[in-house]
Amino acid sequence: MSWLFYLSMLGMLWSAMTPAAGSAVTASASRCSVAALSGFEVDAVTITSATLDAATALNPEYCRVQGTIITEGEGVGRGSAEFVLKLPALWNRRLVFFGCGGNCGSLDNISANANDIAAALPLGYAVVNTDTGHEQDPTTPDPTWILLAPGEPDESAIIDFDYRSVHDVTVATKVLVQDYYSGTIEHAYFDGCSTGGRQSLMEGERYPRDFDGLIAGDPVMALDAQRATSIKQSTAFLPPAAYIPYSLIPAVDAAVLSNCDGLDGTVDGLIQNPAECSVDPSALVPAVLSAPQAEGLKLYLEKLVDRQGMLVAPGMSLGDYATSGFEGQAETSSPAADPTAAQPWGGIGKGPAAWIIGDAGIRYYVEYDPTYDVTADWPQAGNVISRAAIDLLRRREGTGDSDDPGKLHEYLRRGGKLIMYHGFSDAQVSPYRSLWFYRALAAQERGYTALQSRARLFMIPGMGHCSAGSGPNSFATLSALDSWVSHDVAPEALVAVNKSGRSMPLCKFPEEATYIGGVVDSAGSWVCADDDQRLLRIGVDGALAGAAR
Repeated sequence: MSWLFYLSMLGMLWSAMTPAAGSAVTASASRCSVAALSGFEVDAVTITSATLDAATALNPEYCRVQGTIITEGEGVGRGSAEFVLKLPALWNRRLVFFGCGGNCGSLDNISANANDIAAALPLGYAVVNTDTGHEQDPTTPDPTWILLAPGEPDESAIIDFDYRSVHDVTVATKVLVQDYYSGTIEHAYFDGCSTGGRQSLMEGERYPRDFDGLIAGDPVMALDAQRATSIKQSTAFLPPAAYIPYSLIPAVDAAVLSNCDGLDGTVDGLIQNPAECSVDPSALVPAVLSAPQAEGLKLYLEKLVDRQGMLVAPGMSLGDYATSGFEGQAETSSPAADPTAAQPWGGIGKGPAAWIIGDAGIRYYVEYDPTYDVTADWPQAGNVISRAAIDLLRRREGTGDSDDPGKLHEYLRRGGKLIMYHGFSDAQVSPYRSLWFYRALAAQERGYTALQSRARLFMIPGMGHCSAGSGPNSFATLSALDSWVSHDVAPEALVAVNKSGRSMPLCKFPEEATYIGGVVDSAGSWVCADDDQRLLRIGVDGALAGAAR
């Protein structure tokens, strides 16, 4: 059904070229001052600066507004969040809120689709982001802001990070935008990846009236389980004999490709569905890996379970390790200096990213103790975690989870639109977590066809966490979302490209791109079909990872 694909592309082009045809608003530069903006008297907001930034080759003239808002409610004490609001001279009557990454904590920390970030101001969007109510200490990756003192969490700061600050900033900046332009916001969108993806889903779940459209990329939607899976991902290769040197990673990728590349019907160096693969890590011994290295890889891929064997979180996917972030996320360029130490790689902030994130998260978010020894005392071994640890994770981090499809029903019922995407080679957040969520959402909303009228998921072959990888991984989602919300043209596919110029359509789940002949590196040689459900196929590796739940 290629005609629908091209209709979708035409709609997105129309949306990008005419975001609000006939209704754009021009702002008076005289309003870009602290005095003028403070005169709007928006509740709980203090304007700290307002500067008029001249037009450049990349952006139009815009007013950059910085301010603070007092956050309150949600059962905890007051907090304070900073925000930056960018107001273009010619406004398209739309607002986009960009999410942040990791622990946030800085106005410079923005995590969203890079193409959307670059396009928003030129298209006339008012753009906002926040530090989520705390300042991350730049000298350490530890989230020191969580604790007022050991054992004493800053509940206001935690709830602000979890959800409150984004909502409060949204409410306030909507008033600021409309007062500044003396006009009405026609559509508001949230756009985020990683933590930003979690924030996007959270907005839909807790505040279904805040946004008309949501973009959630590679969402860290289950903070509690993510802490434990981060530990599993990094410690899988912690034993000296299990460590896989970077020089061997291309050989691992080649072995995976030889098994998986042709499963989609085309040998093109790209795995459309890694869950369908049937690579036994032990089969790579001795040609590629040693037996301990193969065991480490198997542990990395395995789902996380409790001591009764009940599923807790999915494992990781296969493929593209050399380009998608495995190097740096799961391993460092050299093995741990002391595998039994509290900090096996030699100190706070050292080691693979998964360890740094998981270790700090458990010490601060979960145990409320910066000196806690995760290596020695955390009740998790391999892919097995104690029920007590699971319960503690949920108590301490459950308020930040946005993984409950039931809570998204009201947003979808009201007509809100959702675009989700996830890199199939994400080495930080398992892509199978997004598959769990979307499949459960489809069951709740009476099937994929019904759900796709409001929410669509796009899986990106070969892409890592929010970016990187060997496959086409650069694509636009903001224009697709606006086309859907404004013109009722749903994205049948997202056209993605990579640095080498290869392009491909990213099909809506559970469809998989199908090669129809021609230049294999061109999107025009591939189609998406409504009756295709190949991304539901699960092989040995998908079963090992718990991809089907």
